[in-house]
Amino acid sequence: MEYDGTDFSGFQSQIDRRTVQGELERAVSQVADRDRIIIHGSGRTDTGVHALGQVIAFNMEWRHTEDDLLRAINACLPQDIVLRTLGLTSFDFNPRRCARWRSYQYRIYNAPIRSPLHMRTSWHVKAELDLGALRSGAECLVGEHDFASFGRSPDKIGHTTRTVSRLDWREDKYSFIMEIVANSFLYRMVRSIVGTLYMVGVGSWESSVVEEVLHAKDRNKGGPLAPPQGLTLINIEF
Repeated sequence: MEYDGTDFSGFQSQIDRRTVQGELERAVSQVADRDRIIIHGSGRTDTGVHALGQVIAFNMEWRHTEDDLLRAINACLPQDIVLRTLGLTSFDFNPRRCARWRSYQYRIYNAPIRSPLHMRTSWHVKAELDLGALRSGAECLVGEHDFASFGRSPDKIGHTTRTVSRLDWREDKYSFIMEIVANSFLYRMVRSIVGTLYMVGVGSWESSVVEEVLHAKDRNKGGPLAPPQGLTLINIEF
């Protein structure tokens, strides 16, 4: 599924707040003519974060084709959410527990003057960024590490070790785009990494500082938290 997270208070259902899960459950329950069908997601994106490849699962009875169900649910969804594909899976499939790798993308719009067309999907940075510096700073973060300096576990007693299989930056006209793939992510981990690498990219920190931040295991040592609108969940691998 795909959604623009700008006007949502994150993915997970909340009382009296508009969420992606809440809108999905309303739409699917309406199609199924049930009080509530629970939606399970592969990741709980934060307020303002987008998705291109979020994966969800739910159980319901349906007598028609999968294409008919896809059209029926999309007809009940608001314009900022859409199911891209739909199919049958095993009854015990859980998109969060079964996920092996998740990939995110973070986009920075790097220009002196803001762009209204990019404001919902990018972080506007006026200072000139250096692509080589961004890449150099990112090198030490690839592999299995304790990322306690960059976020906290979603569970109170959970560990903070994660495996990043890929982290790279590329430049596209006025944008700098970070792509990161990991087995799972800590709460606000990607945005914290972007904020720290931003300090290197604008020349405020040497690239070696990133490794110092990593080993410190202290969230107060890193750079600023990058804003949510530049972040998009791209893909889930199972």
